[in-house]
Amino acid sequence: MREREGLYRFALVTVGATFVLIVLGALVTSNEAGDSVPDWPTAFGRWLPLEQIVGNVVYEYTHRVVAATVGLLTLLLNVGLWWKEERAWVRRLGLIALLAVLGQAALGGARVLLLEHRFVFALIHAFMAQFFFGLTVSLAVVTSPTWRRFETSELETRLPAYLPKLCSIAIVGLFVQLLLGAGFRHRGLGILPHILGAIVVSALILAIVWGVRKVAREHGAALRVIARPAQWTAGLLGVQLGLGIAAYLARRAARFDPQPLEPMVSLTVAHVACGALLLAALLVLTWRIFWLSGMRRAEPVLQPVGGRI
Repeated sequence: MREREGLYRFALVTVGATFVLIVLGALVTSNEAGDSVPDWPTAFGRWLPLEQIVGNVVYEYTHRVVAATVGLLTLLLNVGLWWKEERAWVRRLGLIALLAVLGQAALGGARVLLLEHRFVFALIHAFMAQFFFGLTVSLAVVTSPTWRRFETSELETRLPAYLPKLCSIAIVGLFVQLLLGAGFRHRGLGILPHILGAIVVSALILAIVWGVRKVAREHGAALRVIARPAQWTAGLLGVQLGLGIAAYLARRAARFDPQPLEPMVSLTVAHVACGALLLAALLVLTWRIFWLSGMRRAEPVLQPVGGRI
């Protein structure tokens, strides 16, 4: 049991480090520091160029160091999974995460070295960052004590059939929306696709939250396992929309500035960070809804009971 909790805690550490990496990546983009280091994987031809780590190089170099740390954490997490985890599908999920972080490193290098394709590689790099973050969150979910209780619980609950479908569509929509946001930040796309994406994703998430609230009212505390992440998702959606509007207005006000300044930088970074947290909350909710909707059974036919998970 302690070994399983150890895997869960290590997965949480990997999630936290990946979140820090996303924030640093947003700082690199918002400060236009992506081209501050001309080579890769070394920096100015060395691994530790202390005298060159000034100005925008601080963001880019720190981003690389934390990225290497996340790669190492993911490798160690995989070692733990293949050593102690008995579920083959969880081990495979960890392997996908390891391949994703390696691919992400290669994309970052291509962004630095192939300047004529910088927008394409920057866009894919930003998308892969959120995709990898989603994988680490998923690993933390399925190695958590709550998930273990799911697997041993006899509780059966009837959930609307539309909820898992809505969650799947919302996850895909949120990834597309994160891609559109990255396109706008990297100045390759306008703001309109991002605004339209925000409207669609917000409608999907609100429909999910409404559905969860309706089911939770019928079952009371028995479904707090999805009611709480639904509340977090709704709250983060509100914060994310507010940050998005504020970041856009700050960017417009600073469009004639000679270089990125506050508050545009902080608001943009906060918007990216909140987007990652929203993705994490939606993933937790989606995993749990899928499980309660029959993921563990050959046929998802459920019966209502008054128990509690």
